[in-house]
Amino acid sequence: VAVAVIFGCKPSAQNNEKDAETADSTAMSGSEEQTESTMYGTYVDGGMSAFDMKCDDDSTRSFIIENDSNVVFGGFAQGDQMAVNYTKNGLGEYIVTKVIDLTTLQATWTSLDKKFEIKKGGEVQSHQQGETQPWTSWRIFNGHLILNKDTFDIDRLDGDSLFLENKEGIFEYARAK
Repeated sequence: VAVAVIFGCKPSAQNNEKDAETADSTAMSGSEEQTESTMYGTYVDGGMSAFDMKCDDDSTRSFIIENDSNVVFGGFAQGDQMAVNYTKNGLGEYIVTKVIDLTTLQATWTSLDKKFEIKKGGEVQSHQQGETQPWTSWRIFNGHLILNKDTFDIDRLDGDSLFLENKEGIFEYARAK
């Protein structure tokens, strides 16, 4: 896996400047250190069971989505920016464990008590008056969305909904119109 990250798709400023600065970055999780293993690139072509992604280093990778379509968050369309986590099978094929469509994620999201915009380049802008601790930055790390120092699993991402989950609960957001 490390060879694929070093010689394969790498983070870029186009997707997320913070990830670009830390292509081989590590993060602390409790007492153990974790290495980033997400590939970044642009969706080229494919369907529900496989797709091709042009990586930020200009190589092209083919990914297989096995029977579980619950690994794709945000869908995908030609030209969309993607973050892909994967494993390799015995044949050396890339098997998707999680796909996040960064183009879909980059939007203004709202709930009863929050309104924020996830922008290109790792910036988050709060649109909520009086918010005391607004999120100001984001990145994807090993398939998780990091907002400032808060880590979330993405439970749902589509054209009008974003569901984030962490130890505090599930947070539902709608795309602002």
